[in-house]
Amino acid sequence: MSGGGCMKKSRYLFLLVIICFGCSSLFASQYPNKQKIFSLDSDVYEAITSLYVNQGLSLPSTTGPYSEAELVLMLEKIKVNALSGATKATYEYILEELDIQPKIQNKGMGLSWDFDANLETYTHTNTTDFTGRANWNRGYISQKPLLAIGLETWPSNNFYGFSEFTVGNTYTLKNGFGSTNFSTNILMVSPNVLTDLDFNMPYRAFISIGGDFWTFQLGRDRLSWGAGESGNLFVGDNIKYHNMARFTAFGEKYKYTFVTSFFPHPKTYIDDRDIHGNNTNGVVEGEGQTGVLDGIYMFMAHRLEWRMFNDKVGLTLTESIMYQSEENCIDLRILNPVMIFHDYYIRGNANSLLGLELDYTPIHGINLYGQVVVDEFVLPGEPVSSDTVSGFPTSFGYLAGIKAIFPIGKLMARASLEGAYTDPYLYLRYSSDSGTPSANAYGLNYVVAIREFTQQGTFYNSQFLGYKYGGDAIVVNLNGGVKQYGKWNVEANGFYMIHGTFDMYTRWDQTGGTHSPIVSTPTTSSTDTAGNYAGDVSNRNSASHTLILGVNGSYEITSCLKVFGQLDYINITNYQNVSGAKTQDVQLTVGLTFHL
Repeated sequence: MSGGGCMKKSRYLFLLVIICFGCSSLFASQYPNKQKIFSLDSDVYEAITSLYVNQGLSLPSTTGPYSEAELVLMLEKIKVNALSGATKATYEYILEELDIQPKIQNKGMGLSWDFDANLETYTHTNTTDFTGRANWNRGYISQKPLLAIGLETWPSNNFYGFSEFTVGNTYTLKNGFGSTNFSTNILMVSPNVLTDLDFNMPYRAFISIGGDFWTFQLGRDRLSWGAGESGNLFVGDNIKYHNMARFTAFGEKYKYTFVTSFFPHPKTYIDDRDIHGNNTNGVVEGEGQTGVLDGIYMFMAHRLEWRMFNDKVGLTLTESIMYQSEENCIDLRILNPVMIFHDYYIRGNANSLLGLELDYTPIHGINLYGQVVVDEFVLPGEPVSSDTVSGFPTSFGYLAGIKAIFPIGKLMARASLEGAYTDPYLYLRYSSDSGTPSANAYGLNYVVAIREFTQQGTFYNSQFLGYKYGGDAIVVNLNGGVKQYGKWNVEANGFYMIHGTFDMYTRWDQTGGTHSPIVSTPTTSSTDTAGNYAGDVSNRNSASHTLILGVNGSYEITSCLKVFGQLDYINITNYQNVSGAKTQDVQLTVGLTFHL
């Protein structure tokens, strides 16, 4: 990156801060307002969920993140006089977190800042098969930068702004994360080098405006939609950030959310897989900062939530489209937040997805939940795939689980058992021979890329937008632990997955007749598809089996000092879908956070 580019960024940042402070003088206010957006990492929502289930209520809204106003509204349903011991302590923790005041309160503006210094060490045994952050079970979402400074502003009663500036290493290290048995997050300490410095922050940076029952958020933040423990079928929390605009209106019984989120168009990086031959762990090399960013790739969704039967049942309906345009054009007619997106009938430009979620708390402390997502199904009159007839492949995803939450002395204990099943073609649409010219070169997949600049080049880190394991997967996840909110926690997790040969680069194709074979999860052959964008996968001949056993925890020594750690054992048979191939790893992360 040139020095001139750094100077320009500094000027833009300084100008933005001046504008924020200048605009605040237009308003008179009392502080704090309730427009703060709590990050998905915050324990406040989890604590509220624990109290809901423990008191026999269905889950609060599962559409995160949440504003302080919404969290306060959730808290009103808690029967305070029924709390004691751990539930009372949890309630007091929530009140304390929601009552944090700005450090500076002047007429027209409230201002706060946080400073975190994080030291993380990483140790593992297999430096051959488990390189790259995608192969570390404690993924990059959980890994912390060396330094982080968060700036919060409250201009007037209805505005909130947040930006977090970090000093750390990029996702794509020159020497590869995990390429040595021991490493840290310390800059320039081997195997890290100076050129690994991350210039892509901030990863949380947005403004929000709202009232007691609504919020509009514009900027960069993470999303998570659903109650899943292993992930969510519609919008997972595995995406580092969404560049988005989000509106949500909420009340005692209903909630509505509309979001648009933008990502690099696949044509920016799909072709480069062939040019550079770089497609390791979903990381694809791009053209660099001199290349023109062209094309639009937009996720648009609306989501409705209801609470029913005396707050015992929660029902959620979600619909989305993945919309693309190579010509940088958005048809403004599609930006209708109350339209049925499927009924635009623009298959050449958009791929629609429909989801249904249900949760039920039959007794105090037990919650049952489920998700169904529909990508492709056969309508009456459409061809059904058979040995002689070609048709669109049916693509569904299913997830269901049970949660138990109960107090033990001063601790809140929780356990969950969850299972998921995804069809092979879930989240995929179109290939180069699909016969649809407007989408045939790049696909209309629910696969998105985070663009990351490094001194080694520009990289595109691809992820599924929904369930992080994608289609062609069968997952069972068992989790349990105890927590004293604001003090310490420990939990154990067991994860088992059978995954077929399909991945995020699998070419979509019709099945049956003269096209690809009719398949079901898990697929066991590379010949089950029309091909793969990533290159030669002809050696895939079996479903892989992954077992992960782990334990993690944290302890707050003082209000400023916290230690944490995670230990995982990973065993994979039929590794990379090759029959008989085996690999394993033991991964240990130990860290320390100093917080001001």
